[in-house]
Amino acid sequence: MRRPTRPPTSRPRPAERSPLALPARGLRDAAVRLRVPRETDAHAIAEGCSDAEIARWTKVPSPYTLEDARAWIAAAELQRRNGNELQLVIAQVGEKRPVGSAALRLHADPEPHGEIGYWVAAGARRAGVGGRAVRLLARHGLQAFGLAWIEIAVSPHNEASRALARSAGFEAYTVELREFKGRMEEFELLRLTG
Repeated sequence: MRRPTRPPTSRPRPAERSPLALPARGLRDAAVRLRVPRETDAHAIAEGCSDAEIARWTKVPSPYTLEDARAWIAAAELQRRNGNELQLVIAQVGEKRPVGSAALRLHADPEPHGEIGYWVAAGARRAGVGGRAVRLLARHGLQAFGLAWIEIAVSPHNEASRALARSAGFEAYTVELREFKGRMEEFELLRLTG
């Protein structure tokens, strides 16, 4: 005896995303340049992410190895091509060696918006590099992708990161609980609108 078949349900398919656009030369101002990471950046990324302060405040694994850096570089290209996230390295103008990273992750709900994360190597901190990079990436996200807002989630105890976000024009918006390294922690959300 044959079982009756159910009519197929029509579920909406997720919209295909296009690769995230980035000018060929990256994003830049007079002091910093954001560009797609390259395999030749792996050593500098591994060195920068080995800093205990980066491991403390981000989800970067610790210890951070050269293989972690290579995997991140490969994942960055895949995320960009899939239209989910733009992960870039920060370099000072005139220099090739990365001194940090800034990423813009796209979210669809409750309306299109972005979230920026970043780290800056110890030797480049407090020189304005991070703030400039975040400003460039936020401006690009608001203009190129038509986002309603961009937010940054920062631990209330990370004064340096909070100051960096404010220097890039972000304003305190709310506080929420988020999962961080296997536990729930309070994060301050700072927001920039277009």
